[in-house]
Amino acid sequence: ALAARARAAAELPLLEGEKLDAHAARAWRRWRSLGRPRYHCAPMVDQSELPFRLLARRHGCDAAYTPMLAARLFAGSGLYRAEHLTTCEEDRPLFVQFCANDPAHFVAAAMLVRAQCDYVDLNLGCPQRIAGRGGYGAFLMDDLGLVHRLVRAASECLLEEARRGEE
Repeated sequence: ALAARARAAAELPLLEGEKLDAHAARAWRRWRSLGRPRYHCAPMVDQSELPFRLLARRHGCDAAYTPMLAARLFAGSGLYRAEHLTTCEEDRPLFVQFCANDPAHFVAAAMLVRAQCDYVDLNLGCPQRIAGRGGYGAFLMDDLGLVHRLVRAASECLLEEARRGEE
């Protein structure tokens, strides 16, 4: 059911006009509610695990990213999740970064972390050869339609879930 919702949401058109303005206003309110984080610790392969993030925060970092996690593996394996994502109360605001090229995998992974983080991030910058072979990271920029579908699916499904939680 979640995969079907993700695929349907991925096909929605771009936001425009008042809907886009309302979306941007929500995003700014969210940023302010987190204390307006200014200094971010970027995701680094095999470096930005919890101990490093806490150290960075101790030295003035306001927000931090997890290392890049594979959305497909994260969504499908409890062992992968337990091994690759650790956090704690002091680790906020937290951005969980995923590499993905399928809206259903991205949404499923995002739904699993929504209570543990403040933002979900889609990696669009990794230039490594493995990202090219997997069709994610910087290589997604060759298919902006897919980028739109990934972001739109995650946004719609996470917002829908948040609205349900408010009811």
